Amino acid sequence: MKKLLLTLTILVCGAAAAFALPGFTSFVPDTAGEYVYYRDYSFTRASYIGLLAYDDTSYQIRYYAPADRATAQPEKALAILFTVNPEAAYMDMTGEKIITEVDPNSEDDVDILNYLHDIIYEFSSRRIKADPVEAEPVSISQDYEQFGGKVTVCFDSLIPLFNLKNIKTADGTVLLSCVTIGRIISGEDTSFEDFHGLIEAKPYHAPTKTKIKGKSKKYTTQDGQTITLDSNWESAADNMWMFGEEAFLTIASVPAYFEDKAVNDIFVLRRIVESTGGSYTDFESMELTVDNKKHLTKVVARSSQPDTGRIVYVIKELTTNPSKELNSYLSLAAFEDSYLEKSSYYTKLLKTFKY
Repeated sequence: MKKLLLTLTILVCGAAAAFALPGFTSFVPDTAGEYVYYRDYSFTRASYIGLLAYDDTSYQIRYYAPADRATAQPEKALAILFTVNPEAAYMDMTGEKIITEVDPNSEDDVDILNYLHDIIYEFSSRRIKADPVEAEPVSISQDYEQFGGKVTVCFDSLIPLFNLKNIKTADGTVLLSCVTIGRIISGEDTSFEDFHGLIEAKPYHAPTKTKIKGKSKKYTTQDGQTITLDSNWESAADNMWMFGEEAFLTIASVPAYFEDKAVNDIFVLRRIVESTGGSYTDFESMELTVDNKKHLTKVVARSSQPDTGRIVYVIKELTTNPSKELNSYLSLAAFEDSYLEKSSYYTKLLKTFKY
């Protein structure tokens, strides 16, 4: 249950210490601790590339491949810590250090490290050429030799650092794709180094009917938000409720951090979908729905918890009505089996949320 609670922690912080990589202007500023992981299909084995920002000068790039029993290939992890000149108009690396063990006799290790080094410059160059990347995703046709020649590169300001979402061939074949974004919250947080890929979801099965237990009760927060819950739910705080060990619900208010509504909306949305606490949001399967009339953004996502081997389904609703000082935020997290069995019950429950 502790891990389930962590998936619901909003962890929205202000724009303090906001920055961007050299050479371009980020529509949504990055903040310390943000990271992104990509599945890189240019490798013959399952491979991931991760980028992490410590601050505006210090970054890490990491390669990870899980063990492959079919080809008898062992697990592999290689990483480079590098520093940059944040005032430069291009990617100006001021230092780099390999921070993982390397087999000097392994051609693979040397090739991968060179590849990581090249990626830093390539991602930077292509992002600079794409500027500006603002509220809407931008797709650009580019020549990219490392990925076979002519490709389409998609940039999205929801994704931190280089804003790179995916790279595809002309026929739509995915060559590289963002699988998760996240943020470490302290020097002791090892979520970035602990990423070993995402857990596969269970096959879908028809939901069962869940009986409403006891008399329903309307709860009201200090900010005037209301939700109606039956007695299956036990109050854990003024704005938090638990459904035994199966699910957790919270509602809250989120202030605006930027005067520009478009920037603020994406900044807050990025915060609520970022992976935290060792749970990893499945970015590729995430469903994002925007209702402009209701000023409502809804997210339905799976979150992997590798240390428990479980998946949590998370539903998040964010209202960004410009006529109100505070945005309303609702988050429901339920373990995969509970979500699949009680999806209709949870859906009806969420409809009682008023803000």
